[in-house]
Amino acid sequence: MAAAAPSLAPAALDEAPSFSKRFVARAWAPVDAASLGVFRFLLGALVVAAVVRFWAKGGIHDAFVVPTHFFAYEGLELVRPLPGQGMYFVYAALAVASASLAVGFRTRMSAGLACLLFTYAHACDKTNYLNHYYLVSLLLGLATVLPLGTALSIDRRRSDVSASVPAWVLWLVRFQIGLVYFYGGVGKLETDWLLHAMPLRIWLAANGDFPLLGPILRWPETAYVMSWVGAAFDLSIAFLLPSRRTRPFGYACVVFFHVVTARLFQIGMFPWVMIALTLVFFEPSWPRRLLPAHWIGSADEERAARPARMPRWSFALALVWAVFHVLYPLRSHLYPGDVLWTEDGYRFSWRVMLIEKAGSAELTATDPRTGASREVRARAFLTPFQVKMMSTQPDMIRAFARMIADDAEQRGEPRPRVTADVVVTLNGRPPVRLVDPTVDLAAEPVRFGGTPWVLPSPR
Repeated sequence: MAAAAPSLAPAALDEAPSFSKRFVARAWAPVDAASLGVFRFLLGALVVAAVVRFWAKGGIHDAFVVPTHFFAYEGLELVRPLPGQGMYFVYAALAVASASLAVGFRTRMSAGLACLLFTYAHACDKTNYLNHYYLVSLLLGLATVLPLGTALSIDRRRSDVSASVPAWVLWLVRFQIGLVYFYGGVGKLETDWLLHAMPLRIWLAANGDFPLLGPILRWPETAYVMSWVGAAFDLSIAFLLPSRRTRPFGYACVVFFHVVTARLFQIGMFPWVMIALTLVFFEPSWPRRLLPAHWIGSADEERAARPARMPRWSFALALVWAVFHVLYPLRSHLYPGDVLWTEDGYRFSWRVMLIEKAGSAELTATDPRTGASREVRARAFLTPFQVKMMSTQPDMIRAFARMIADDAEQRGEPRPRVTADVVVTLNGRPPVRLVDPTVDLAAEPVRFGGTPWVLPSPR
């Protein structure tokens, strides 16, 4: 046995290069770009629909015209909404750019403009953060640099589009969508979700008037079953969809899961975004079996079209992108404390539907010279929705304290100490204090190693 061991090492070494070569060769192998063309069309069309929906519901007015103060992301303090009615022009331009992307007119330029406008609008105020906004920004960014095919494109004859793309282009788009599901499942592998069925027990009980199923939704057992099924779905679906054998079952689960969640919970367009965009996991040529040839390019046009040309280093850059997006959502594990309580690293980590928080915040401004204190009315600075979101999120409470202090200075007053007495309930637990009420939050800097003034979690 001892004599056989040395002969295994060289064989293993011989296999390593051949595996890497096969992987690179497969990554660069051309695949039909038809499914990516449909993906591009659906992405652009969904953004147009989102703009129309947001505009029609008064979202632009409520989010950008009514507020007088905004909660900036760290490092993006200079990003502010356009004054007056300016944001209506931003959203109008976003709709035009997204429509151009959908129909395939100057796709990369249209995608870049749509990405810039969409990301700008949602970077103006972290109050409005949603996971699918982040996803759409990333996908629009990928559409800016990737060739997304000739299907449903009015620019099929241009030299910068083609009927085939390197396989890794398709892999990267699938990876970005699959990652949302997988990390959504990873986030559910904790005690509140699995052992206490929280916050689903709260949300399902609120749907007690649901036709026929209302009484069943109030059963505690229903919440437990749905919690475990939801975690299993999120963890497995990205692996079920790529396989031809399991794809029909997987996509049926996608449709059923998202239709149910859309009906039970108020989560905007997220379910419809995922139902539409997960079609990219089907065979690359699937649109050719369903759509007219003149929509996606005839056989003659396919032969005439040149394969998409991309520099060799682009694949290495795609790998860097993938590694970053695998690691970045895990940063919350580097912070001390309970991420559901502190929310350090919570955003941009694909934690979906894990928190039901409600809170009340009373902030006090104290004159450092006289010691005189006054209670600050949050509604004098913020909209009701901003107050609701601020009252449970430590970084927004700190930012609001700075707003209060800055406002006092602008009025010629000494910069006050600003303390906060914040009481929050997390996933149905009794309310407890969130932050240390003795700390001057207006003087607290942004910390990337935790927030020591946040009190221990009740979990």
